[in-house]
Amino acid sequence: MTVYVYGVAPEAEKDAVSVAGVEDAGVRTVSHRGLAALVSDLEGDSLKAAKEIRAHWRVLEEASAKATVLPVRFGTVMQGESAVREQLLEPNADRLTGLLRELSGRVQLALKAEYDQERLLREVVDGSPHIAALRARLKGLSDEAGYYDRIRLGELVSAEIDRRRQSDTALFLARLQPLAVDAREEELTTAEGAFNLAFLVERERVDGFSAAVRKLGEEAGDRLRLRYVGPLPPYSFASAELSAEGAAWG
Repeated sequence: MTVYVYGVAPEAEKDAVSVAGVEDAGVRTVSHRGLAALVSDLEGDSLKAAKEIRAHWRVLEEASAKATVLPVRFGTVMQGESAVREQLLEPNADRLTGLLRELSGRVQLALKAEYDQERLLREVVDGSPHIAALRARLKGLSDEAGYYDRIRLGELVSAEIDRRRQSDTALFLARLQPLAVDAREEELTTAEGAFNLAFLVERERVDGFSAAVRKLGEEAGDRLRLRYVGPLPPYSFASAELSAEGAAWG
């Protein structure tokens, strides 16, 4: 039976996962050398991405509520429990044990922010006399006559938005990084994005960290739309190169 792999936890911390996995299958563990891989049986030839990605995430989120879990990339399948032991856990046991020890008791908290584009552009124009004057001058010009000035206006606006992104990112990092073990800047996925930050936080400090996020959100007001998610498995901080064929980490 082909098995789907979600992640790896210390065997001593393994706990039953009540949510269904991919294909609505029950989740169990395969143990070896103090490690426990979270797996479920896989019968189909392909996965329906949207539905199964959500199932993948649910399993990892529930498992990480009480245990330290190293997440495996969506779509990782292996040819039965023996393959999980012999190709995944055994050859990577030392590295996985060390990484689990390093991340023990820590979870990831994700914080994203987006701008309201219309409001942001108004603030950029209002905050820069040079941009405001150039924009006003262009209103009376044809597309051809104002071609180069329009390019210049776009460059000035883009530069100002980048400056604001850097400023907002620096502010949130300065206030939140002292409450975390580590922090990472992740790639922005939308044009409206202000920042995309991942924090590695001690489990017992999550409430204090969350309170700090709420305070920053209140201070930012409507200028930023915040999306705060967690606790999560340490996706951004669990890096390992696995030798198992078909297994992909992260």
